Amino acid sequence: MAIAVTPFSNVIGATVTGVDMRRKPDGAVISAIETALERYGVLVFPDQAMSPAQQVAFSARLGPLEPTGNIDARLDNHPEIFVVGNTGARPVTFAPQFGSEDLEWHTDHIHRDVPARASMLYAKEVPPDGGDTLFACMYSAYDALSSKDKASFNYLNAVHSVTGLRVYLRQQSGDKPYDEGRQAPVPDAVTWPLVRHHPMTGRKALYFGAKVTVGIEGWSQDKALAFIADLTVHATQDAFVYRHVWRVGDAVLWDNRRVLHAAMPFDLDRYRRLMHRTTLRETQQVV
Repeated sequence: MAIAVTPFSNVIGATVTGVDMRRKPDGAVISAIETALERYGVLVFPDQAMSPAQQVAFSARLGPLEPTGNIDARLDNHPEIFVVGNTGARPVTFAPQFGSEDLEWHTDHIHRDVPARASMLYAKEVPPDGGDTLFACMYSAYDALSSKDKASFNYLNAVHSVTGLRVYLRQQSGDKPYDEGRQAPVPDAVTWPLVRHHPMTGRKALYFGAKVTVGIEGWSQDKALAFIADLTVHATQDAFVYRHVWRVGDAVLWDNRRVLHAAMPFDLDRYRRLMHRTTLRETQQVV
C-alpha cells in the first residue's frame, strides 16, 4: 500500500496511511515521513498494532532515541519508552487532573542539555471522554507577531528549568500524594533562544514552555513570568492548534522544534489512559 499524506489544514497536522509500524521501514518510507514531518509538524498514523520492541525499532529508524528522564516511568526492558498514564503500569502517574484548565503547554526535554527533536506517542488505552492532546504551530505563532515584537524577540534568551514543571505537577496532584519517581540527573537550568531557527526548513519558531520556561535572561522573574503567560496565550490560540481525539492504535509523531503540545484533562477516578512515548534526541545545534 502506497503512503498517503492528508493534511488537516494549511497550518498544522496530517494523517499518514500506508505505513505499518510493525515492519522495518525502508529508506523511501523514512524519507517520506521526514518530509511530511517537516511540512506539517504533526503526523497521525491510525490503526497501528505495535509491540514495545516494534515501536522502539521503528522510532530508531528516524533517529537516535533518548530514554525518559523519569526512571520509574520507563517500561521494563525498554528504557526508551516513557509510560504515560494512570493505569498503575508504572509506579508514577502522568495524567492531568479532571477539571483543570491550566494546561501544561511544552516541547519535550527543553529543560535538558540536549532537547528532543521529535516524539512519538502511541495510544494503548484511551478514556471515552477527555484526554485529548493539543498541538500548536510555533511557526504560525511567530509569524503572527508584530514586526516590533519579532525584532525584539529575536534577541531574547529564555531560561528553562525542571523546577517549574515540578511546581505545576504538585499543583495538579490536588489532594493526592505527589510522587515524581526516581529522576535521572538534569541541569538546574538551561538557556535557549526564544526564537529558534528550524535546521531543516530555516523557518523561525517560538521555542518555550508554559511551565518549564522560568525566566528571560536579563529580566526580573516577575516580568519574565508575566511575559511567558502572555506569550502562551498568543501562541496557543485556536487558529494555530490541532486537537487530536485519541483512538486506540493511533501513533502520533510531532516535531518538537516547532510544535508545543498539551494533554487535556480527564476523570482519573473513572477512566484509564495509557500511552507509550518514544523520544528522538536532537542532533542539531539549537540556534
